[in-house]
Amino acid sequence: MRHALAYSTMIAMGALALCSPAQDASAPSESRHEIRYALGVIDDATFYGDLPAHYPTTLNRVLLEPSFSLKIDDRFTLSASLIGVATTHFDTSSQVLVRESYAGLSAGNFDFTAGRKMVRWGTGYAFTAAGVLDSPRVPTDPSDRLNLNEGRDMVKADWVKGNHALSFAWSTAAFARTGTHMHDTTAVRYNVLVHGFDAALIAGSDRGSDSFGGLTFTRVVGQAWELHGEAMWREHPALVLGAKYTMKSGVTLIGEFFTPPDTPYYRSSGVSPLAGRQHYVFLNAGKTRLRELPGWKEWDVSGSIVANLDDRSLAGVVDVNRWFGKHVSTYLHLEVPVGGKTSQYGAAPYSEATSLGIRFHL
Repeated sequence: MRHALAYSTMIAMGALALCSPAQDASAPSESRHEIRYALGVIDDATFYGDLPAHYPTTLNRVLLEPSFSLKIDDRFTLSASLIGVATTHFDTSSQVLVRESYAGLSAGNFDFTAGRKMVRWGTGYAFTAAGVLDSPRVPTDPSDRLNLNEGRDMVKADWVKGNHALSFAWSTAAFARTGTHMHDTTAVRYNVLVHGFDAALIAGSDRGSDSFGGLTFTRVVGQAWELHGEAMWREHPALVLGAKYTMKSGVTLIGEFFTPPDTPYYRSSGVSPLAGRQHYVFLNAGKTRLRELPGWKEWDVSGSIVANLDDRSLAGVVDVNRWFGKHVSTYLHLEVPVGGKTSQYGAAPYSEATSLGIRFHL
């Protein structure tokens, strides 16, 4: 399978190379359409420490990520993004994920979308309470380094005028993969910029469940601070409060507090249904372009701690990224869980997980 993916990659790269001269030959002023494409290839290997004897200690994944978009007359849009994954762990398997595949129409102040699309209504970095259509957050990897999240299948209408925006979405779970626990969702969001606050009200319902409602806000204070928060009632209240501070040196500090209720929608894997309401903290410090000196500008470094305050377990995470030119990068992602054997993070069957990867972008 890895050979097949490699051959597919070479074919795709060759096709893109053949297409690029035709694209460059057309003058932008004469073109009524815009074509964009991208290709990503990732080889990611994760090594687990102190696993039980019957567990394989290495997980290897090779990903091929092509994407394509077409815009005609600034009105019609077609977009698609796929992910091909070959996994070697207990055995070798492969699958193709559709990250996005949608068509869009713009007419005056209205935008209409139909298909699978990534939507982000939540404001949190590591957690979300009000992101009813958002992809799941993984606090130990909030940037989703492998880009494995899929959008929701929906029909969506947006109206924007001045500082006001109104969105209506109906999402179906009919095409969702087994095990995602999604439901048909109807949701509306009103967003307004007032007195420096980017605020939104969200309401809707899941098929077969009670209605939900909540609000989000983001506020930039001065040149360095950003405050954000989410509050949602979905059977029970959930809350996210966070802040980001950017130092003059370029170091970014992020902190978030999250308290979800003990319900299936919010409950994290590894948490007992009898554990009750949980309380989490996320702390992150990072810097892109480590130093403005030759040999250092290509480095990005960050460190995070995700802690469950109720069972006193945590996971420490270190991310290091190194660019080689504009198209190739390598990275290290290290996760170390700490806590009791029955705690959320301490129950992990490994003492540490070290991921090494190489990316190619076109």
